[in-house]
Amino acid sequence: MFGMGLALRWQDFKDILLHPREVLTGLVAQMVLLPLFALLITWPVPLPPPVKVGIVLVAICPGGSTSNLLNYLLKGHLALCVSLTSLNALLTQLTIPLLLQFFLWFYMNTSTSVALPFGEVVVKIFLVTLLPVVAGLIVHQKFPAFAEKARYPLKYLMPILLGVAMLGAALWEEKSGPSVTYADLAYILPVLLVLNVGSTLLGYYFGLKTGLSKRSAMTIAIEVGLQNTGLALWIATNQLKDDPRIAVPAAVYALFSFFSTAALGLWLSDQKYRFKHLRGHIKAIFGRGLKPQ
Repeated sequence: MFGMGLALRWQDFKDILLHPREVLTGLVAQMVLLPLFALLITWPVPLPPPVKVGIVLVAICPGGSTSNLLNYLLKGHLALCVSLTSLNALLTQLTIPLLLQFFLWFYMNTSTSVALPFGEVVVKIFLVTLLPVVAGLIVHQKFPAFAEKARYPLKYLMPILLGVAMLGAALWEEKSGPSVTYADLAYILPVLLVLNVGSTLLGYYFGLKTGLSKRSAMTIAIEVGLQNTGLALWIATNQLKDDPRIAVPAAVYALFSFFSTAALGLWLSDQKYRFKHLRGHIKAIFGRGLKPQ
């Protein structure tokens, strides 16, 4: 998040406040369209009710810090991405309990009280998102030359750090998370692929239809398609632990969603920029003296 702050200016967030249509479009896509899409694809398929609840649970946990990094790597609208992630973390304190109650009643004819740690979430938003971004903004403003030089190595360092974190999370999930069998993958994976690909494209074309730029639409698409599986797993294993099948979709989704969303985001990003950037990296790697533009 500090690295993203180095690439931002105060004016970027001022533009978001003065023209809130992009943020509102992203929130509608995540809070309204995504749960409806999850209901649409889970209702007709012959899956056990707890698994259906687990799939829609993934859908009602939108956003996450990995979506910020992916937007950074794909030249998305960073100020929009950070704003959506922060607002989502607050709004889901209300929307997740309400929507989860509905889906539990709809699919399992049951009701369970779900409480999220509001104070912990606020502190986490401040420490993990806002504070490092603001620190990066200040460094960019005070030391622009340093910020410009630091952005290039950070572009490679940040994915490496994310990879280490994802590997550690995968090892942790293997020990303490729900066990996922090949049978689970066989009947859950197709539906989750539809959720991931469909929601990403839904977010993109909804953004275009509301008059947003391709860059902003791609940013929203990544935010919609890349869910907070960590939060979904926490809810399933701590708040809904009576039926472990509810946690399985989030565990499966976490295995592939970053990579599939990254591939879709790359496809949705500007074609000319993508190939020019890739060619520049290849030449730089083979020592031909050219840096990526």
